[in-house]
Amino acid sequence: MTDTKTKLKHLRDKIKNSDFQHSRGLSNEVSYYILAYEPKDEPIIVEDIVNMKDQLNKETVGVDIIEFNVYKIMWELIDEMNIHDEVIDMESEDGIDYLAEQLNNAFDMTESDNKFVKYMQDKLECKTDVVVFVTGIGQIYPLIRAHKILNTMHQIISDIPVVLFYPGKYDSLSLSMFGEAKEDNYYRAFQIN
Repeated sequence: MTDTKTKLKHLRDKIKNSDFQHSRGLSNEVSYYILAYEPKDEPIIVEDIVNMKDQLNKETVGVDIIEFNVYKIMWELIDEMNIHDEVIDMESEDGIDYLAEQLNNAFDMTESDNKFVKYMQDKLECKTDVVVFVTGIGQIYPLIRAHKILNTMHQIISDIPVVLFYPGKYDSLSLSMFGEAKEDNYYRAFQIN
């Protein structure tokens, strides 16, 4: 298995590549990538994302990096819906599984235009020459699952390269959060190795 630092180097190289930037050479597949990493490497990931956003931009490589931290987005949406206290109470009173079900309903996660996708779509409106980083998926688990975000994102965001940073395992067939909790299958993303 490729180590996290090597994967990050490969991602940097990809971002500099014009074919990657313009989603070329993918046999009509969506330009979605998953960089799976050992959860213990989270500090390395966070630091390198900051550095990439600083160093890789339109002036240096021709694209800007836009990061969507889904954990932060979740709390922003909860605050917009004015249900912050209810969410906290629901977790302590009804448990995490019930809270996850209710949040998935509130965010319309089975819809292609769910609240996460709409949020990202609104922020990407009129943006060109960008690469999207999706982060925070480990922080939001098990409330919102990675495959639900990816399965709905590609229906709306299809012409921009998207990289999901995933603390777990991805074998091009299935996702396994933290290397333990198996999620539903997701087949459409390429691995960053």
